[in-house]
Amino acid sequence: MPTSKVGWSRLWTGGELAPDTRAFPAARRRLVQHWITTVQPVFEGRAPLEAVRRERRELWAEAPPTERRALLAAFLPALEESSAAPVDTAEPLRWLLEQVGGGVTLTQAGYLPRELVAAAFARYPHWYPIGKGPRSEADLFQLADLHELARTHRLVTKRLRTLKPSAAGRAQLTDHQLCQHTAALAWLGTTAADRQVAECALGALWAEPRLREDLRDVVHPVLAAGFTHGDGTAMQAKDTERLLWRFWHTGRELGYLEPERSIDALISLSTTGRSAALAALRLLAEGPRDHI
Repeated sequence: MPTSKVGWSRLWTGGELAPDTRAFPAARRRLVQHWITTVQPVFEGRAPLEAVRRERRELWAEAPPTERRALLAAFLPALEESSAAPVDTAEPLRWLLEQVGGGVTLTQAGYLPRELVAAAFARYPHWYPIGKGPRSEADLFQLADLHELARTHRLVTKRLRTLKPSAAGRAQLTDHQLCQHTAALAWLGTTAADRQVAECALGALWAEPRLREDLRDVVHPVLAAGFTHGDGTAMQAKDTERLLWRFWHTGRELGYLEPERSIDALISLSTTGRSAALAALRLLAEGPRDHI
């Protein structure tokens, strides 16, 4: 890639930036990529891409209501640091894709084969802490939900009873950062309300472990301030509990929350959960407002 005025002038004189040439689209992409990632004086010594991301972070952090800003305050310094994350933050999802591998035959009922269920139990015994072990995917809800997650994000394809990784799934097996991106999106959920609850819960848990009721009580005012039901009625605490259940459930499956010994135990982020939380909130803070 050219890095000087001379280099770019050669693109012009060589014809690569002539709009009617075959080389024009690739040359244009290289030119834009170079410009947005190169330090520019007009952006206070930052690259344009970082300037855009910083402005988006500031707008995201300042959005109302006040209760939301308070929950995210402890998290903001971490967003200014490096975006690097450990490669194991999507380990359970990646493991499932690896197990599906060249293809597995589903049961007549459409469940994953028993040998894969047994492998999941051997790798994650805390998923089924009592009894002799699960016999079917129906007995191991964490595996069933991972399977659903892979289908939702089109990481697997099914033809008759054969399940295989899709092109996207195969790409994620070789690109750990892409797999982490997908896992972070799964933790955030699919609706605006899901993501509002997730970001507030992550902000609260980043500061300290919380009891379930405490987490609900600090998140609910934010949800109630920004959302109503389709008929215009206000959000109730039970709505926040339902959305927090999805967040908690997915976080447990992906290994982002520490295993709880009882329903009254504190909810806390695991080591990989803190890295995944950082990745998830960075997606919300730095992504385009209408799409992440």
